[in-house]
Amino acid sequence: MRSWRHPLGGLLLWAAHFLAVYGIASVLPGTRTAVILVLLVTGLALAAAAWLVARTVAAFRTASDDLQRWSAGLALLGYAMAAPAIVYQGLPAAFS
Repeated sequence: MRSWRHPLGGLLLWAAHFLAVYGIASVLPGTRTAVILVLLVTGLALAAAAWLVARTVAAFRTASDDLQRWSAGLALLGYAMAAPAIVYQGLPAAFS
């Protein structure tokens, strides 16, 4: 089961960001504090995605077999899909 942690990492990161943003919007609806917290959580999620991409690229380059290379490539695809989703969820806070 550990081998699925990285390929699903982008989706897990996106889900954690979604839950955090939804929770902030539920607890502090329409306040300036909520906007600041959502932008902060979005920035942290994007920083985490960038850090995970850097680690995954290094793992892709040092992969010893095709399965490890495929797993790292799948993880990169997940992070590539998660980053725009995270930005899209944070956009309403940036323009409110």
